[in-house]
Amino acid sequence: MAASATALKILALGPNPAFQKVLTFDAPLQLGGVNRGSAVTSYVGGKGQGVALALSRWGPGSSAVAHFLGGDTGDFVEQQCAQSGVEQITQRVAAPTRTCTTLNAGGEQTELIDPSGAIEPSELSGLLDKIDAYRQESAVGGIALCGTTPPGAASLYASVAERLIADGGAAGGPILLLDGHKGVEELLASGRVDVLKINVDEAKALTKTATAEDSAKALFDGAGPRRLLALTDGSRPAKLFTRSGMAYTLTVPEITCVNAIGAGDVCTAVFLYELCKAAADASGDEDSLDSLAADAFAMGLAAACARCQHELPTTFTKEAAQKLRQRIRVEQVS
Repeated sequence: MAASATALKILALGPNPAFQKVLTFDAPLQLGGVNRGSAVTSYVGGKGQGVALALSRWGPGSSAVAHFLGGDTGDFVEQQCAQSGVEQITQRVAAPTRTCTTLNAGGEQTELIDPSGAIEPSELSGLLDKIDAYRQESAVGGIALCGTTPPGAASLYASVAERLIADGGAAGGPILLLDGHKGVEELLASGRVDVLKINVDEAKALTKTATAEDSAKALFDGAGPRRLLALTDGSRPAKLFTRSGMAYTLTVPEITCVNAIGAGDVCTAVFLYELCKAAADASGDEDSLDSLAADAFAMGLAAACARCQHELPTTFTKEAAQKLRQRIRVEQVS
């Protein structure tokens, strides 16, 4: 897909990148035995990296990622992102980038995730300063905070939020989307997170509630997102709630799923990109933006469905997603 210039930039923070390896087996795995793979593929892993790579296909020229990289595996991640046209804010670190291995066997997938190396204080402050410099020189319309942080970088997301508040207040600047639910209480309490996009089970775990609706009430009554709560639920209907009181159910079509790994990251990328475009069209009218958010979320879900129909996460097409969008039913329930 040829790159083209665009004013809109989406910055994904991916502090936990990975060298992703997929081993395929023709038979179910035998624990305690020898399992010989029939195929192996390697690609860039990590939630933020998945968001950035999806953006490079959806809106060429819009994609940037900030990450810690180390060792030969970090070199692989950096090279692959560069080849895909992703702008990078890279902080080199002493610890090698982790390897994550997916075992495909008997129609089931098993994930083996290496521990992440610790980030030194100087490495953390270095990445934060580079992010600040990038924001000052680029038209960043949205920032996605993606997944967990490695040891030593637990304050990364809250520090980014604090710096955004210092620059433009709680409501100014880029749309800030959080895709994560562990250890995010301080970040949500900052009041700077515009969109919380997680799955239903994660929302229930975060709020200690029994339903998506109860989770939304708990988050909006307390320290939750400033504007939107978007909840995916696999092949089941997704939910979107706005702080202004609107609620939507989005039913995705039945598809043949080849590989769902990274589908959530594709959804995050396209959802935030389309939301930022809608925000520009709404010219600061938050009520108008809330009403457009369901369309942006539906397009993100359609792109995730398109990704699931391929073995590798970066081979879906925008055209396929747009066709699937026509099959997504959006219903306003309140």
